[in-house]
Amino acid sequence: MVVKFLILFLGIAGLSLAQARLACVDTNRILQESKLVASAQGELRSKLVEYQGKLSQKERRLEELKKQIESKAISQKAKEEKIKEYQKLEAEWRELQERAQRELAEMKQRLENMVYNRVKEAAEKIAKDRGFAGIIDCGVFIYRDPDMDITTEVIRMIDEPER
Repeated sequence: MVVKFLILFLGIAGLSLAQARLACVDTNRILQESKLVASAQGELRSKLVEYQGKLSQKERRLEELKKQIESKAISQKAKEEKIKEYQKLEAEWRELQERAQRELAEMKQRLENMVYNRVKEAAEKIAKDRGFAGIIDCGVFIYRDPDMDITTEVIRMIDEPER
């Protein structure tokens, strides 16, 4: 009796799974082709370059001070002042580096969340409009029908200006 029930249950589950319509998105293509993703990456890259410039400027000044401190042609009093200036600038450099890492990590997370949410909204809309039971990453399949891939539609939707 239990065996018959299990066979019947597995048969019904298999039948309903076979009837479920699935689609997939190629997340790598989205990352490579989407204007939204390119814009987010550009924004992040721009902020990174800005911080790199500021840090490089401070590093150059630190090198100058180090050379002045090591110079034999400097008085003891001037040397002490340069050491204080060096220590202060070094602390500012560390603080800027930590702030840059923190801000860039937060910005990266915010941009990733924004892209993920837009992809999810687009996929959900397509699923509802076309009667898909689920949408998964195309990379999960060993084999899939090419018609299952809705990546182009998702990219088009996420790249549309926000409504």
